[in-house]
Amino acid sequence: MNLRDAFDSKLITYSPDISDKEEVLRRIADMAVSSGRISDITSDALYRALSERESMGSTGFGNGMAIPHCRIPDLDDFLVGMLISENGIDFDSIDGEKTQIFPFIIGPDSKPKEYLKLLSGISQILRDSSFRKEILSLRSPEEIIELIKAHTLPEDGSPPKRPGMKMLHVFIQNEDLFDDLLQVFAGSESTSALILETHESTDYMMKIPLFAGFWNADVRHFNRMIVAVVRDELVNATIRNIEYICGKISERDDIMITVTDLHNVLGSLDF
Repeated sequence: MNLRDAFDSKLITYSPDISDKEEVLRRIADMAVSSGRISDITSDALYRALSERESMGSTGFGNGMAIPHCRIPDLDDFLVGMLISENGIDFDSIDGEKTQIFPFIIGPDSKPKEYLKLLSGISQILRDSSFRKEILSLRSPEEIIELIKAHTLPEDGSPPKRPGMKMLHVFIQNEDLFDDLLQVFAGSESTSALILETHESTDYMMKIPLFAGFWNADVRHFNRMIVAVVRDELVNATIRNIEYICGKISERDDIMITVTDLHNVLGSLDF
């Protein structure tokens, strides 16, 4: 499912009177049932599913945001909406701050890949502080949906044109940033990415008797590489999304990106 088309205006509401985490989850469950898009699932059942997911770890990931979500057996399609709190509530976020913006996903457990793309895509656009401020300034569900569309690229469902594709290599030596950077690619409808565990050349050279003693064999550095095939028109947006997370690439010494033209591409991979 395309993130641009995922949000349902019937599932977007502004609620100034929410007081706690339980009420957020109950309100989401009630909205989903009231939408008329699901049957044979009660509000209590949805609330329990959302609560069980929260018991695995809070979906509040800081900066005033949380993405409550759950997977439901036999559900036909995704329900994606947003609840906005005026003053914010304690949602056990990782930064300990109050949470105001609650996009949520209720999806079928039979579509894990689509589920992951929606979850990662939502978390990615919410990293933009200006986007969050605009969300909080709006009261109309239609305006919120238009804002989301303005921050995501359209998808026509057609296969990428070739050779209009690029290969990105993202070299990462900062373990704290890796999970967030990976979400840039997991949340995109038009990229395919692989993760490679890499090693510095010294890891091998220290095993050669000639170079014994030059390096400490007990020291291991974090080294990973994301290899992604990206459509031409998405390359700049992908790099911008990476810089939302880590700042200017040109000013860092623990991340490097290379971009290579792909003139001949045969076949594809299912991610």
